[in-house]
Amino acid sequence: MRGKTLRSRVFLPGHQPGLAEAGVPGERYIDYHRQRARAGLGMQITGATPVMWSEVWADGLTLVNIDDRIIPGYRRLAAAVHDEGGLMLAQLAHVGAMETSGDAILSASWESSELSQRMAREASAEELATIVGFYHAAAARCKSGDLDGVEVTMAHGMLLASFLSPLMNRRTDRFGGDVEGRTLFPRQILAAVRTAIGPDSILGIRIPGDELVEGGIRAAEAATLAKRLVATGEVDYVSVTAGNNTRKLARVDHWPPTPAPFGTFRHLARAVKDAVDVPVATVGRITTLALAEQILTAGDADLIGMVRANIADPAIMPKTRSGQTRTVRPCIGANVCINALLEHKSLSCMVNPEIGRGRDAIEQPIDTNSSAVVVGGGPAGLEAARRLALRGFATILFDAQPELGGQMRLWSGTASRREFKTIIGWWQDELVRLRVQIRVNAHLGATELLALRPSVVLLATGSRPIASAILSNRDAVSQFGPYNAPQSGGHVLVRDEMGRLAAMLTAERLSETWAKVTLVTASLYPGEGEGVTTLYPMIRSLGERGVEVIDRAKLVRLEGRTAFLTGTFHERRPPVENLDAVVSVLGSISDTELLQPLRAAEIETGLVGDAKLPRGVTEAVADAASTVWSLQKGGKTPL
Repeated sequence: MRGKTLRSRVFLPGHQPGLAEAGVPGERYIDYHRQRARAGLGMQITGATPVMWSEVWADGLTLVNIDDRIIPGYRRLAAAVHDEGGLMLAQLAHVGAMETSGDAILSASWESSELSQRMAREASAEELATIVGFYHAAAARCKSGDLDGVEVTMAHGMLLASFLSPLMNRRTDRFGGDVEGRTLFPRQILAAVRTAIGPDSILGIRIPGDELVEGGIRAAEAATLAKRLVATGEVDYVSVTAGNNTRKLARVDHWPPTPAPFGTFRHLARAVKDAVDVPVATVGRITTLALAEQILTAGDADLIGMVRANIADPAIMPKTRSGQTRTVRPCIGANVCINALLEHKSLSCMVNPEIGRGRDAIEQPIDTNSSAVVVGGGPAGLEAARRLALRGFATILFDAQPELGGQMRLWSGTASRREFKTIIGWWQDELVRLRVQIRVNAHLGATELLALRPSVVLLATGSRPIASAILSNRDAVSQFGPYNAPQSGGHVLVRDEMGRLAAMLTAERLSETWAKVTLVTASLYPGEGEGVTTLYPMIRSLGERGVEVIDRAKLVRLEGRTAFLTGTFHERRPPVENLDAVVSVLGSISDTELLQPLRAAEIETGLVGDAKLPRGVTEAVADAASTVWSLQKGGKTPL
């Protein structure tokens, strides 16, 4: 494209890793892209970068292209990627109706956003002309920053997307109506950007192949819109995505978590590809190079965008190409990465705690004369054992259960989390490869551990659910914790006082085999503490499974087979009748029984994962990794 050769058809689509420093590329941001360029990606694209100030992107962790402060950072970023043989582009955007403050929240027509709960007004022709100028200036800064090109996003309900959308564009002037009118403002932007970057730079567009909302763009119309935009002669490629960020479900469904199908939007790219004569890219749960190759061979796309897979393992390409596919750390669709970004936090990953860390600080060998014992085979224990082996420790992993995986293995039995078994399998394969001794069905006490004379012991012994039975005048209703409920039965009530996914997953699991499931949560809604890209699909799933949800309620007593509730804010709540069982999800308590005996014997002993504090898998894995990274020679560290 434009005299530039992509060394691979696999590329890194636009996304914000939340690693910027005061809105410009700093060393962590640059190193993030350097690592992925080193892996051999065809091109890399920054996340949506505002061309004018926006509160949505004012957190400092996001790149902001509104003045010349960004140019030096662009130059360092471009140099880092170029040194590794890659190409670096910037994605430019105007947030449109997604804006959250000010009196200039703009869209093609008057529009409300389900996410910001604000109204956007119709942009005037004069405002549109000003915005064209902003794009021109931002593109010129990309050129001055030695970037290889620009991608203009026209997707996800943002300003340019709103003009393309028949749902959002109801204008009666020259910027509305038919395809010619609805593409006019986007075409003006393309012309301005091309003028700024010149004929030798790449100019791509990102469009929705389906807005995933009634009345919005669908595949056939996306193809027509793409054909008109490409006809300008300015566009070098079309990246096809999906969704509309002004609608709750359409926002999260364009980042589908597990168990969404792999390659979920390839059919949308195919519809556009059949209509245009420039390369077309697809995205959406493409997690292996084998699937990427299959999509290319089928002719569904010319370019394959892989973000989450490259977050989980930035070496996915060289590992696969060298025949080491089994060592690729899999993306399991947990969407921790996207939830973090939507909460204006730096990028994180359930399975890869290395993001944002320099490679020099990771996996430095310690020595070959140290031994380590890990007690507990859940995610924290598995990751700790792997990291210890990588640093040179002769490592033994003990687990009391017959199978490794801890609570994660239990959750992987639910319909929406079965993909989690793949990361447990990967950990097991890695431990075998690294010659970690694995001993299951092992119930060890302090005496047995001390006899091994290890240099360091890491306790990943997990946590125990809090048991708190509800008073009942008869034993008509059985009461259980989240892990010991019967496999099947009649009517079960799930009692949630944590407001996280655990209760929802419990309800989902029970709904497969119990006749009726009622979820009673003390939170404003189930999963109140969960990120939206995993929460919304789970709420939808529970509804489709017939789970009845009663929110803002607490179970106060049982009388016979009836549960009596009180509102969290003292509202009235109807009783739940004809119950057979109650399953309580009330949190958990760390299991640290071995800690004091080991420390009393002056064995370097640390707690990782839930044994330190009950949290999620992401925190447990990160905790295990950081603990091992902190170890000094001989295992000495402030554990």
